[in-house]
Amino acid sequence: MKVYFDTPVPGFHKELADILNLFFGSVQVATELLASVDLKVVITETTGNRDRECHLTLSGRHQMALSAKGFVGEDALTDKRLRKRLHKTVLFDALVLATGKRLPWGSLTGIRPTRLVYEAMDRGLGLDAALLEVSDTFRLSEEKTTLLRDIIKVQKGIKQASDHEVSCYIGIPFCRTRCRYCSFLSSEVGDGKLLPDYTNALIKEIRGTAALMKKRNLRARSLYIGGGTPTTLSVEQLQSVMLAARPLIEQTSEVTVEAGRPDTITREKLAVIRDLGATRISINPQTMFDRTLKMIGRDHTVGQVLESFHLARELGFDHINMDLIAGLPGETPGMFEQTITQALALDPEALTVHTLAVKRSSDMHRYSDPLPDATAVEQMVDFARSRAALHGLQPYYLYRQKHMAGNLENVGYAKPGFACLYNIDMMEDRTTVLAMGAGAVSKLVDPNNRRILRSPNVKDIGHYLARVDEMLEKKDALFEGVGKGVRPPEED
Repeated sequence: MKVYFDTPVPGFHKELADILNLFFGSVQVATELLASVDLKVVITETTGNRDRECHLTLSGRHQMALSAKGFVGEDALTDKRLRKRLHKTVLFDALVLATGKRLPWGSLTGIRPTRLVYEAMDRGLGLDAALLEVSDTFRLSEEKTTLLRDIIKVQKGIKQASDHEVSCYIGIPFCRTRCRYCSFLSSEVGDGKLLPDYTNALIKEIRGTAALMKKRNLRARSLYIGGGTPTTLSVEQLQSVMLAARPLIEQTSEVTVEAGRPDTITREKLAVIRDLGATRISINPQTMFDRTLKMIGRDHTVGQVLESFHLARELGFDHINMDLIAGLPGETPGMFEQTITQALALDPEALTVHTLAVKRSSDMHRYSDPLPDATAVEQMVDFARSRAALHGLQPYYLYRQKHMAGNLENVGYAKPGFACLYNIDMMEDRTTVLAMGAGAVSKLVDPNNRRILRSPNVKDIGHYLARVDEMLEKKDALFEGVGKGVRPPEED
């Protein structure tokens, strides 16, 4: 669809296009009013000292006129936020009336809905009042409002990080094969020539980060070794990385290692992970159908998933997470229900249910695989939540991405006492994170000034190998107030 905007604030066109994308998929913004334009959006304003009224007219494929009132902000930054939110809301309401579509997350396009609730609570509102404000502002469904409530209740029961605690991340951006939906920084192992040099550079950064933490009087609250797939490393390489991280491991009671691809899991690797202090691992089937696994480029079978899970139990792992994806190509709600049922029959302590997001950089986007429609994916997500509850798993964190099927979400479920601290800290932006590895992003959270300073490591493996010292210097500079970004991104 091609759309033309006639508005008093051209700088909001991208945000308005995001609202149109919720209803029509990807839209193209026309810079001139042409005969080929499918939809014309006209917005005008009437502004007083404290109030603002926004008038919207749709013409073309849909016809609609609507007005809405809002407030003028006390300062320029606040006013920009309120003005943008008003424009997006009136456009959203007009499109709901014009199309009859129901969107569970309403007009919300941000990735961390829980943060909106926390911000309202920081202003003195109770949980119920904060949820009501967010739900009314963004037109959330009752189901999603309840989901936010349940997540925040679980998070409120978990001890918050102190001023001297940070979460740590170690990235291994390698996989045996690349999943067709993957848009992450991740390289196929290939002949493995890069692994020794990468491991050595990573160990240097880990040791330097541990020294930085000691100098700054910081302790690790959690440690997450992710990727890619860390278990693509050899036994010896994996051991050397975890030995380098021992000062961090000894500080925390939560150490996660992503053993996500069952085709990389061996008894020897699991023994090393266990013996060097991991308390939590993730074994990720994504689906329990071999046909789908082959279609999405995962070089393993359902049988290997089951073998890996039982092997981990045999070796004493009592905190296992499993990742699943709703909306994979060719799958029906019935197939996804079978996947959920088989995964939960293994009795994992945690289950993370992702909704497929097809990013432009993924192989799946280029070939336009046939995907389940939004209604089918919503059925999958709803079934996962109801079945997780029957098995005693509570939702404890969520995040959203653009281009997600059905405009839905990713949710982590866990049994009481098994919520992953790192996942919460990473998503809620309330704890400083020190990250190591190519493409990893450190962030310093300053809640008093509502600032988040970021320091991204270089993504290219070759550049990372040559610039590890620079990555350490940038991490140190965060604590001197030097970094990218000064405020959390707006959650509209």
